[in-house]
Amino acid sequence: MFIGKSGQNNSLRKWVFFLSVIIATWAFGRWQDNGTAPTSLQTDKTTQFTALTATTTVAGDLVRREVVLMGSRFDFVVSAPLAQANVAIDVAVKRIQEIEQAVSSWRPGSDIALLNERAGIGPVKIGPDAMAILERSLKLYRETNGAFDISIGPIWDLWPYRRPGQAIPTKQAITRRLPLVNAAEIQLNPDQGTGFLPRKGMKVNLGAVGKGYAAQAAVKVMIAMGIENAAVSAGGDTYLHGHKQGGPWIVGIENPRWPGKYIDRFLAGDIAVATSGDAKQSIIREGKRYGHILDPATGYPAEGVQSVSILTTDPVVADALATAVFVMGVTKGLAWVEDQPDIESLILDDSGGIHRSSGWLKATNRGGILPNHASLDEVRQKPLAATNTVGEKSNERNEQRTTPAVPIPRLFSGEPHPDLSRMVLIASKIRQRDQPPPFLMDVTEVSNYHYDLFLQALKVTPRRFSHAEEVMDKSHLPRYWQEFRSPLFNETAAVRLAPFDAETFTKPNFPVVGVDWWDAFAFCRWAEKRLPTQKEWQWAANGGQNRIWPWGNTWNYSKANSGGEKWGEKDGYIYAAPVRSFLDGASVHGLLNMAGNVAEWTAEGFVTGGSSRANPSGVRANSRLLREPDFRSFDIGFRCVRSD
Repeated sequence: MFIGKSGQNNSLRKWVFFLSVIIATWAFGRWQDNGTAPTSLQTDKTTQFTALTATTTVAGDLVRREVVLMGSRFDFVVSAPLAQANVAIDVAVKRIQEIEQAVSSWRPGSDIALLNERAGIGPVKIGPDAMAILERSLKLYRETNGAFDISIGPIWDLWPYRRPGQAIPTKQAITRRLPLVNAAEIQLNPDQGTGFLPRKGMKVNLGAVGKGYAAQAAVKVMIAMGIENAAVSAGGDTYLHGHKQGGPWIVGIENPRWPGKYIDRFLAGDIAVATSGDAKQSIIREGKRYGHILDPATGYPAEGVQSVSILTTDPVVADALATAVFVMGVTKGLAWVEDQPDIESLILDDSGGIHRSSGWLKATNRGGILPNHASLDEVRQKPLAATNTVGEKSNERNEQRTTPAVPIPRLFSGEPHPDLSRMVLIASKIRQRDQPPPFLMDVTEVSNYHYDLFLQALKVTPRRFSHAEEVMDKSHLPRYWQEFRSPLFNETAAVRLAPFDAETFTKPNFPVVGVDWWDAFAFCRWAEKRLPTQKEWQWAANGGQNRIWPWGNTWNYSKANSGGEKWGEKDGYIYAAPVRSFLDGASVHGLLNMAGNVAEWTAEGFVTGGSSRANPSGVRANSRLLREPDFRSFDIGFRCVRSD
């Protein structure tokens, strides 16, 4: 269950993420010492296929197959031995084909096609899949007060979404057919296995719920075959089963107007995410966009929203509600979601504003967040430069970008700096329970000096070290190396009292902060290392002795930079301290600053470390509590490890 809602929706975060919304899900393979990038899984809700195709790829312990089913591309990603995964996917595909035969209205002889043909004539026999989807659809129709209505078929047929050049329907044509749209009139008899549309001309369209049902059915049959971790994605609907151990499932919500830019990224498992948007399946007439999501009350495309994402445990519900909330609009949609248990929503309005239900951030933060670091002015304006089209394969995306998105300044030259190669072995003569295999860890956090060397390397090979799923125009410039506050703030008198001072965050021997997970991942690959796992970081911090702090269980202000002078520390450090400082607070292995005002990224996307005395987030050095990375984000750095 999700954490319950509280208070009003805050609408925008400290950073306004780039707006969008197709679902793109990444399946992270087990991390290799060389930083091998994992297999990706990305859905495109608009792609129309005419023939069944299948492609299978293998990356580590992940088996991925793309199959065209129900008019969309289905992606199956399974974490299992190749033979077992292939058999499970075969069975899942066969199950979806059975569902397609029964519920696709465009397939002659299907249960739904026969139901539509016999509208106003008499009941027809329908099978268990069609009955199940129809029953659930009618329940959702009642729960959404008609915003989700599968009887929209007669109106849908009027709009030329698949007939380029044809005029939009007249008001008279819509008015004539609108009385046929009323799911409340659909008659089902589960005992006899029949269904009936009482008005001639009525037509059921299951496009807004069928793929969610198919994804759920596919996962069920794979679970029955012993699959513990799998992802199924189809046409904007993603269903994740299990939690990756060596690396997370990552869900990204993309901007429908700006491919490659994301509203949100979050780690997830055992969850369904569905997105409906107006960008891909739409028509433009005389400069006006007409989206494909129709309002059952008017017969016209719903307005005021670009996209809606729903997060819940049931893919059928997620699929249907993404459409229903889109129809409701921002105000009514969010109000409705707030009254529903275990359902969260993210809405992108037609002006580019992001609106989240009050529980969205808590629900998506269960595994940590990968922030985009996009500012409000970046969201509102057009891209500064054109970007290349994102290919379907990860390696294609890596090869397309030849220059970094943001110029990289040379900040440092020839100044003293810590030894980048200095690492210590974290191991024990007697293997303890839950102890990770031996590994080497950096003694200090990565400094600005070394991060600058990494940026210089990017001038020659901009994407050589990037994660395969990193967006094309990603800049690795730390957020706080340049003015990061909003233009609105910089127009106020307050800016004169607190002018931006780059030196605060760019001192060569201080830790680099204001970096996101993608930055940390790329740096460690450049250094021929990798990010530590959560277990490795925790073990290094507490010395395998379950300590609260690296030095013991009693807090001591003199042993960690606690982020200011308000507690009487008088050490002169506020946001960060030099990477070689507070030597008395070292861990039992001699690792520095694993507690204090700088928290650190782990391979799983967690932000860990910090100081419960310095921050209300309550994070301690033993890594048991994880804070949201958007809290005092300039204090997020990292260090790297290497397998022994």
